[in-house]
Amino acid sequence: MEREDKNPRQARRQAAWRRKPSSWDIAHEANVSQSTVSRVLNNSPRISEATAQRVKDAMARLGYSPNAAARTLITGRSNLIGLVVSNIANPFYPEVIEAIVATAAEQDYNVVLCNTQESAELQSSYLDLLIEHQVDGAILTSSLIDSQDVLSRVGMDRIPLVMVNRTVGDLPVDSVRLDNYEAGRIVAAHFVDLGHRSLGYVGGLSATSTNEARLRGFRSRLSELGVDLPAKNVVGGAFTRDSGYQLAKDLIASDDRPTAVFCADDLIALGTMDAVIDAGLRIPEDVAIIGVDDVPAASLRTVGLSTVRQPAGEMGRRAVSLLLERLRGGPGSDPVDIVLRPRLIVRRTCGGTPTPVSR
Repeated sequence: MEREDKNPRQARRQAAWRRKPSSWDIAHEANVSQSTVSRVLNNSPRISEATAQRVKDAMARLGYSPNAAARTLITGRSNLIGLVVSNIANPFYPEVIEAIVATAAEQDYNVVLCNTQESAELQSSYLDLLIEHQVDGAILTSSLIDSQDVLSRVGMDRIPLVMVNRTVGDLPVDSVRLDNYEAGRIVAAHFVDLGHRSLGYVGGLSATSTNEARLRGFRSRLSELGVDLPAKNVVGGAFTRDSGYQLAKDLIASDDRPTAVFCADDLIALGTMDAVIDAGLRIPEDVAIIGVDDVPAASLRTVGLSTVRQPAGEMGRRAVSLLLERLRGGPGSDPVDIVLRPRLIVRRTCGGTPTPVSR
């Protein structure tokens, strides 16, 4: 005759193993109430360390993992942050992403990453998706100048947003960015100090605040210094190496080519360097080049790209701090705009006096 199991706790444990265990199973395993289990899951300070550990041990024995959706309903928080980037292939963004993920983790938040590939439509759909999955807030590095209406409709009225690197007009959201206008002015002054009078600009997407502000600052300082920036020497496309190559190839093909070129970012600058070399010209003797970002490749000895450094890690960390302040009820109703100072890093691609161009 089969012996009857007279251990109720053992029977409950076996039943829990045969299905996904619930908080009720955990409560009985740890000999506590279900409300105590809930408080442990939500890190309540009302529960002693000993009781909390007993509940956690019971979870481990039964293989319990809390239901995130259920916890969100209870606490009103998912502890998820959405991160929408414009182009994950751009080497500027990994450092930003790493800083955001690490800073969020320190505060027990996880990050959901989306890559828009510079598409306003993808940005909008990703924001809808993130909100559907109940993120507490979102950080955007992908915004285009004309996306104010979309962001207002899709995101702002539903979750807090923080802009990083790019901004959108007068959109009343927190932001962290480089002083891109000043970056352009610094580059202009440096080129003129080196004796350059024929300048060019190879830009990225015209619909981005970064491209617009860098060009505006560059043109403004040149004008103050009495140097003209001809319209034909201002070209733009995408923030990619291929785009930089094609644009620069056409720019330097003319007899009156510029002797110095400011590139909207380092990827464009790397493409511009390739175009100059393929044309049989020297860097910086024939064409001086400066980019923006200071990506890891810029400092390689074989590259030596002069550039305006963006503090990518600091931007990511401060963006998370701004978002968490909003989620915790601060810092007030007015948006916070953190503007970081640019720093020119001079390497080999812009040094020396330019070689005169024969007419």
